[in-house]
Amino acid sequence: MSEPSGPRPAVVVTGAAQGIGAAIAHRFAAAGHPVVGLDLDGSRLTRTAESWPGSGHGTVVGDAAGADDVGAACELAAATDGGLGTFVANAGHAKAGDSLDYAAEDWDALLRVHLTGAMVGAQQAARRMPGGGALVLMSSLNGLVGFPRRTAYGAAKAGVGGLVRGLASEWAARGLRVNGIAPGPITTELSSEFIRRGVFDPDTFLARIPMQRFGEPAEVAELAYFLGTPAASFITGIVVPIDGGWSAQGVAD
Repeated sequence: MSEPSGPRPAVVVTGAAQGIGAAIAHRFAAAGHPVVGLDLDGSRLTRTAESWPGSGHGTVVGDAAGADDVGAACELAAATDGGLGTFVANAGHAKAGDSLDYAAEDWDALLRVHLTGAMVGAQQAARRMPGGGALVLMSSLNGLVGFPRRTAYGAAKAGVGGLVRGLASEWAARGLRVNGIAPGPITTELSSEFIRRGVFDPDTFLARIPMQRFGEPAEVAELAYFLGTPAASFITGIVVPIDGGWSAQGVAD
């Protein structure tokens, strides 16, 4: 199903300054949607937004788990000619560590940005989508299978999956579709930094990926675009892995 004629609905993307979020924002912008990006890094967000195709874009510097900041981004999008049509909860960060000694403040921070941020964003967006719309919440392969020393991150991302299913069931009658994306290893600034610091060994990861490569942010952006537009009009309540086959393969070759 193609998008309706007339002004394209606006899209809010949290964590839009770099990586997957920047790629998602660029993909929607390239298709003619006004994009409002939200990120804590204002200078990087401004530079990134300047590269988005089209016009009518906006930025909000703020906290992706803060109702006021996310509400401001959604309000800016809702004020466009096409209204707010899609919300993408992408902002996040990661901190690995032994679960026995994992600090409470690090646990709280991970859950806040990933899980609370997804819920707060969904609430703020839904209130500004009177005619319905699409919510895309970023989960992770870590939310589907266990990774040692990444338990807090995995728990937060597994929670996003539960949020997707609950909101999809509850809000379908409001014309809102809610879906999730579970990326596996993707080549981003963050993953490159983790490799540099020795947080994980890329060869170990590649041994678990049947396609024998890392994914690209643009590939995740294509999935987010599909789920966030009428092309996915009868799809709601699912979390789609995009992992080169990792979650389908039982053991490494």
